[in-house]
Amino acid sequence: MTEVRTCPACAETVSKGDLYCEGCGRTLPVDARSGAGKGGPPDRVPTTPQASMTGTFRRVVSAEDETVTVERPGLVPAEGAPTAPQVSLQGAVDDVSAAPAVSASGPTESAASAAPVPSGADEAPGSDWDDVDSQATQPVRRDPAPAEPSPSPSVVPDWPPPAVGSEPVSVDDPDLCVWCPGRVADGYCEKCGFLQPTGRDHVEVRTPRAFGVSDRGLRHRRNEDAMAVRVVEDDAPHAAGTVVAVVCDGVSSSPRSDEASRVTAETGATVLAERVRRGADPREATATAMTRAAEAVAAIADSPSSAPACTFVSAVVDPVSGAVTVGWVGDSRAYWISGGPASSASALLTRDDSWSEAMVQMGALSREEAMRSANAHALIAWMGADSGEIDAHISTVTPTGPGAVLLCSDGLWNYYPEARDLTEAVPGASSAPWEASRTYVSLALRAGGKDNITVVVVPVPTDQGGPRAGQV
Repeated sequence: MTEVRTCPACAETVSKGDLYCEGCGRTLPVDARSGAGKGGPPDRVPTTPQASMTGTFRRVVSAEDETVTVERPGLVPAEGAPTAPQVSLQGAVDDVSAAPAVSASGPTESAASAAPVPSGADEAPGSDWDDVDSQATQPVRRDPAPAEPSPSPSVVPDWPPPAVGSEPVSVDDPDLCVWCPGRVADGYCEKCGFLQPTGRDHVEVRTPRAFGVSDRGLRHRRNEDAMAVRVVEDDAPHAAGTVVAVVCDGVSSSPRSDEASRVTAETGATVLAERVRRGADPREATATAMTRAAEAVAAIADSPSSAPACTFVSAVVDPVSGAVTVGWVGDSRAYWISGGPASSASALLTRDDSWSEAMVQMGALSREEAMRSANAHALIAWMGADSGEIDAHISTVTPTGPGAVLLCSDGLWNYYPEARDLTEAVPGASSAPWEASRTYVSLALRAGGKDNITVVVVPVPTDQGGPRAGQV
């Protein structure tokens, strides 16, 4: 019989081994999180390579006296292995102090993460969506020891009055909690257990060729998602006008997960854009960028047992050939959103590194059964100092436009998992990408907003590159 664990403060469902409640942010008592794994290697569930998307999509339209069959070009993957060689992080975390330093400064205009709201903030009313994402994104193996609280100084500085209403109190000392007179360690208050603000509740990115929105959602106290977008200059000698986008989702049970997602997204996008700008093949550039991003997030860990972690998904969109190269680790997703009947049919371009997907691929459970499990959102691969070897999946497809490439965290796809659902929810995403990205976030909020939500939309018009059904 499955044991259901709940937070004693807000009754939110928690997973085995959780240190903090996803609903209210409080530190969980030992009895609420007991039963966590006692060390040892994680279960090794094989990931399945990306399935071929070659083929033709046929749509049958029934009229009064006739039936018309309409052929639409499918998505054709490029030649080559669907996944990149495994990226080992062991060398990057053997000596964390010797790893390259990563800037912990604030976000740039193409990065996103966000901040908390006090416990009095309104939450969305219950709905049919409430049980969709009741399980927070969790890795299969996560049992870090709580950080030792820093010793309090003999003299406690003055603290402003407690926060009231919907706004936190502004505190000059970052070691003091913005919600109560407690002290902060690893981003959490030692007194009330609340996560501290990061100033990134809602972020929007607009470039000439890509648009993104990241929002904290309605239940989390800060945004642990991040996004980064780069566009290669039109006068660059190589890959002129190419769009590079990255979305990362911090693993909530790991420390400083918002920093993990920001560092990973910024590193991945910067390296990826620089490599394609120098003429590297998009697949090779994606593999290099994912390796560097994995090393960067591993470098900010205090130790492998207390390691910030996140997911990763990237896209390189070539405006000339129309080729789309995606790379991913974890359960953040990339979709092709069809722009019309003459375009390639909408499709999911990634495959989740999750327990539920692994069960489905092995034939152990149906998709419906797997998604009903308490382990549905448990990750079997992520980026972090404790991830060990990871499968860096890479796939290239060449769709026929018009259409759009959509990158998102599970805050969106939990409510709209199918590519067709996303296409029908926001018609015309390719012609109005900024409005589409904002609408997708709004829809997720109205559906419940139980997780952080990040969406990046890259339009792919037909007037650049012409027909795109051939192989790269």
